[in-house]
Amino acid sequence: MYAVSTDFEEYFIKEQEKYPQLELEDVQKLRECLAKEKKLPLISDKKIVAFLHSSYFDLELAKTTIVKTYKNYYDVPEIFCHLDPTTPDMIKNNDCVSLGDLTYDKTGSDVRYLYMQFKDNDPENYEFFPSVKIVVMWMEYVLLCYGTFDDLIVVINCDGLQWRHVVKIPLGILTKLIKFIQGGLPLRLKAVHFVNTGSAMKKLIKMVSPFIDKPLMNKLKFHSVGSQNIFNYVPKELLPEEIGGSGKCHTFYSDEIYKNIVLCRDYFIDHSETLQKQMEINKQKSKKKSSKIV
Repeated sequence: MYAVSTDFEEYFIKEQEKYPQLELEDVQKLRECLAKEKKLPLISDKKIVAFLHSSYFDLELAKTTIVKTYKNYYDVPEIFCHLDPTTPDMIKNNDCVSLGDLTYDKTGSDVRYLYMQFKDNDPENYEFFPSVKIVVMWMEYVLLCYGTFDDLIVVINCDGLQWRHVVKIPLGILTKLIKFIQGGLPLRLKAVHFVNTGSAMKKLIKMVSPFIDKPLMNKLKFHSVGSQNIFNYVPKELLPEEIGGSGKCHTFYSDEIYKNIVLCRDYFIDHSETLQKQMEINKQKSKKKSSKIV
């Protein structure tokens, strides 16, 4: 595990021990290529390592993924460019939605398991944007403090999900986030398991399925209410007791994530400010270009 302040040399050495395919020369080449992309901010070498890993160390694919990722950031700034775990909406979200890393105490390159469910299933208390922001912050946090890992498996417990939750989800924003998942993730997503799926989840999937490509659709797994099939994919000893696992209560894992993300608040503030400044630079350049055409 790394501190936020861990220097790149130490970070790189330990990441290369996990993945010998990782080459410093590739990091340098990718950094030089990205410097020519005028719409991108300065991207840290640690993040370049994450993109190289998520792209299976294919330089061209890593570059393409980074460009797509930052385009997604700019397309949905209300999520990606305003990250602060201590704002009132994030505090409220922490009382409503539980997000836990079931492998919080694991280091190394093993698969990581992320778990999500409601703490409070009253639709009046649910807000879409902060529920996505906490996942984005977890991705940043885990890559920064744990480094790269083989795969990510997500388990979403749909118990309590109602149609009144679904209607609070902006479809236009959700489709943009689907594009981000399909082409811009800085990690390797292996599968997303939806357990206790009822009519509300089925309706939501029907709404967004036209925007989901085949590779992502193949990663989505649905388990009906009362099904035990999830134990065929995720070790029972890891899963929370709320879905029949022998792990801890889901709130334990959620509290761990939120506590650690708050400790990294300065990082998220700097990250957000960097993106906001770059968006403003891009906007001004676009205005100048438009005025010359006129």
